[in-house]
Amino acid sequence: MGKVIKFNVITRCRVTTGFGKGIFMRFYSLSGNDKTEASILKAQFDSGHQIGVVSVADDYLFVKKRLKTFFISYKDADRIFKRVCVVTANICCEGGDLRFDYLVVYKDSKELIEVQLPGEKAARILFDELKEKAPFLCLTAPEKKDADNRKDGAK
Repeated sequence: MGKVIKFNVITRCRVTTGFGKGIFMRFYSLSGNDKTEASILKAQFDSGHQIGVVSVADDYLFVKKRLKTFFISYKDADRIFKRVCVVTANICCEGGDLRFDYLVVYKDSKELIEVQLPGEKAARILFDELKEKAPFLCLTAPEKKDADNRKDGAK
């Protein structure tokens, strides 16, 4: 069982959806110390390129999980990398491997969030955009000694 991380609700911004209904879009900081205004976050979120549930903006990375939108500044993240899980599957009369790509965000050698990406091509596009938006960011997995801080406890 993974460790529960509490997120600070930073702010909420009124978003108008179809048919004139309004909902509140809530932004939650993954770093816990970001006090950015809701209007700036909303503008960044809207201008970002969305790949699955991940949105790559100019200064922030956004992740949508259900009704929550988590964000982290590229300057606050220590590393962002791709984790690949291969699952052997027996389907009908043939076997095969299913590949799942995950986006993982690390800060202070702790895993903040892990999000499943739509596929291998989407992961490639996402990391090409991250290299373009934040060339200073470390996009490789941590060393084996830091890998003990995974949320799910797997080694």
